[in-house]
Amino acid sequence: MSTVTAPAQTYHHFIQARVRQRKLRTVLITVALLAAMYAGLVSGSYEIQFVRVMASMFAAPLSSDMATQYYIVTELRLPRVLMTAMVGAMLAMSGCAMQGLVRNPLADPGLIGIAGGAAAAAAVSMAVLPPFIPALASVWVAAWAFGGALLAVWLVVRFASTPGGMSVASLILAGVAINALSGTIIGAVSYVASDDALRQITYWTMGSMAGAQWQVVGVIVAAGVLATAGLMACRQALNLLALGESDAAYMGLNVTRYKQAILWLVAFSVAIATALCGIISFVGLVVPHICRSLFGVEHRFLLPVCGLMGALLLVIADTLSRALFPPMEIPIGIVTSAIGAPFFLYLLWQQKGRLGFV
Repeated sequence: MSTVTAPAQTYHHFIQARVRQRKLRTVLITVALLAAMYAGLVSGSYEIQFVRVMASMFAAPLSSDMATQYYIVTELRLPRVLMTAMVGAMLAMSGCAMQGLVRNPLADPGLIGIAGGAAAAAAVSMAVLPPFIPALASVWVAAWAFGGALLAVWLVVRFASTPGGMSVASLILAGVAINALSGTIIGAVSYVASDDALRQITYWTMGSMAGAQWQVVGVIVAAGVLATAGLMACRQALNLLALGESDAAYMGLNVTRYKQAILWLVAFSVAIATALCGIISFVGLVVPHICRSLFGVEHRFLLPVCGLMGALLLVIADTLSRALFPPMEIPIGIVTSAIGAPFFLYLLWQQKGRLGFV
């Protein structure tokens, strides 16, 4: 009897050890995220004494220096840190879902033209059809970018849909075509744009969290909760899709419905993030790989920890963008690209044997 139960006991102990390991790593990532958010609050061109600022909340009247620091923390940096964390979580979870959907670890939400469509529409709104009310310029650009992103995804889905369902290969090819078309539109608009509009387009495509306000935070949090809840509801479908579409359908999954649901959830998440913050690359590519190596491929664990890790990475990137060369602020897209591009080359180096390169 001992020869029968010993392997079972060993497997049980192994599973318990993995669960404890996952819990410990999740706690460490959460603590690191809180520490990064604190660093984001106190770092920047203006030095903040956070403890004194918090203590001054209960003191009246405030000194001029404390009043300035209190305003910077509560009205500038806190909404920015919260928005950055939510955007990072949405982008990372979207990247994880996209990789699970197409069953390719090198996939990225930008693969299906979301960022390209948003950038093309934003460029048109800045240079060709500017708002009638200049005070609403940021809202105007965000609305155009959001609509452009969703329009790009709709076109990709239409071209990839077949009577037998949505083909992943056609989805990727249609995304490549839409990205090329978006690049053409951006190039044409940039060619005829004024110097001011061209500067706005260039700055927007680099990504920035400078437009963070409490109203924007409310929008991004509401959208993020809806999107992440929807992706978590699809976690079992992603696990089944990893086995292959035929096997997933054999096990009772409505493959077509879930593929479209996951695709539109990813599109909504990335569209709202891109519309409000510009193009932020590589988060959806890098974070799922890091989390997959730490937590495995089970999407029940992988999706939420991707959200935490994405928030951590983007908060760190935004803090670096503000703190490296004060008072100048580096666009956050440059920072994430500086982190993500070497990692992407490393992934290609790892995958070159599988891709058929010698």
